[in-house]
Amino acid sequence: MSYYAIQIMSGREDTFVELLGKTTPDAIVFNIKKKIQSRRRGKPVTLVNPVFSGYIFMECPQEGIPPALVTSLKRTKGFARILPSTDHIKALNERDSKIIRRLVSFGKEIGPSLVTFDENNRIKVIEGPLLGMEGRIVRVDRRKRRAKITLELENSSISFDLGFEVLQKLEAVKP
Repeated sequence: MSYYAIQIMSGREDTFVELLGKTTPDAIVFNIKKKIQSRRRGKPVTLVNPVFSGYIFMECPQEGIPPALVTSLKRTKGFARILPSTDHIKALNERDSKIIRRLVSFGKEIGPSLVTFDENNRIKVIEGPLLGMEGRIVRVDRRKRRAKITLELENSSISFDLGFEVLQKLEAVKP
């Protein structure tokens, strides 16, 4: 199973997936989205945004993308390129494929992770998409309940935010 990164016009991920689905219904593409809490005019709202803005990912059971599918991708409105280059298509390496496979396993929308903080104020992930990514967390915003993750995808650094819920430690009740 190979994964390929496809760069498209930013903000048109859903439209691209829909158009590609009409022309090539057997293509397996993922627009990985995240669900995060935010505030609009002081009121909490849930936002659903792409994790990788301007990129979608394609899963191919065989090695290499069939030429007919490459042609279909090129003809779809909003297409930019297949990484690293449309002329020299390469699948994501095993490390990057593992990350994409993990993110896709959470469904169409990635929800918040359950975390706690230790006595040194370091984040500890209990469950969710951030589990196993503690080493990639570069910043934590406790007020907004977001963690900034940095990944190396195709030798370029990509940062994105994922939400989390804090599991509070119960203090021992004094008699």
